[in-house]
Amino acid sequence: MPPLSPAIEKLPFYCPIPPAPHPSADALDANSVRWMVDFGICTPDSWLAQINSGHVAAMMVPLHEDEGPARHLGLFSDFCYWAYAWDDARDARLDLRPPGALTSHCLRLDRILDHPGPPPHESDPYCQSLWDLRRRLAELPDTEQVIRVSDGTRRYIHGSYQWTRMQRSRTFPNLNDYLLTRSDDCAGSWMVPFYPLIGGYRLTPEEAGNPLTLIVTDLVPLIGALDNDVISHHREAAHGEFNVLDVLRHENGYALTDAVTDAIALRDRLMTLYVRIRDHLARTAGPHLARFAHDIGYIIRGHMEWARETNRYRTPQDAKTGELHDATPFTVDWTDHPSDDNSEPPELPAIAWWWDHIRGAEAKDTA
Repeated sequence: MPPLSPAIEKLPFYCPIPPAPHPSADALDANSVRWMVDFGICTPDSWLAQINSGHVAAMMVPLHEDEGPARHLGLFSDFCYWAYAWDDARDARLDLRPPGALTSHCLRLDRILDHPGPPPHESDPYCQSLWDLRRRLAELPDTEQVIRVSDGTRRYIHGSYQWTRMQRSRTFPNLNDYLLTRSDDCAGSWMVPFYPLIGGYRLTPEEAGNPLTLIVTDLVPLIGALDNDVISHHREAAHGEFNVLDVLRHENGYALTDAVTDAIALRDRLMTLYVRIRDHLARTAGPHLARFAHDIGYIIRGHMEWARETNRYRTPQDAKTGELHDATPFTVDWTDHPSDDNSEPPELPAIAWWWDHIRGAEAKDTA
């Protein structure tokens, strides 16, 4: 296997969330691989079947000692595998490269989310498998939360479509606009609404509409997305793609090491904001909203724990050629202290308003 360009010298990531190993991770992964094979997404011996996405699904969900097994974790794992597979398929499939082909494909996926009834008249394995996910989702009892997962999946599909168009045009946005696009492309919009379903609780309409709930729903996936940008830069560079590190280099004339430093400082600043909101809700919110804000943080830790083991980053495959690359020097380290603990918002309008809401909530709490 040819090696990739030299691995980035990783700075440690600030993540005051403990790991959450899951005893059934291997079985969960094996079941999801069989599901993918049944729908023709991959073969049992393919590279995709060896990236252990079932492990990341398990690592993202904390175990609560006073409860039984997490609910619907198999469905969550299948969603994870579908998203990772579709992420690669957008580049690997020749039939999705002509102008308009990806547009038509995404519109068909969108329509499937609206109609979980009879199977679609589609031979495409991603359409067929998404229909199966949507059908199983529709069988769950919490209709409101099911709609949030479905709507989040639609947001992810639309965001990924915009992301792919941006990559193909080689148009570098500024950092603010990049964050807006990346937020919709990173799959968090469907992952986060899964947590009440997995935990067996329900957020009230008031809790779901709480500004702090809406903020952490976007904040946590964005932290995960920036983490992914740093740890997967070697993989994406080999594919001819760019991410936040390249945006920072392009915008500021940076060397790569400077871009890594700034990207980690930004994600650490966002992590301190998440901890601040999580802890505020633990003090002031009801038990379900407090649990929601706590549990979704494991998306961040679980994703990074998985990144340390998965072939997706250790031996990444070129989506267009199928060639494998050796990236074994890849490492992830942790720190107890953020590289940027500034409690004020950055000068990025896309996210700066998040700090306004937590300041207002804290002021009201102490009044």
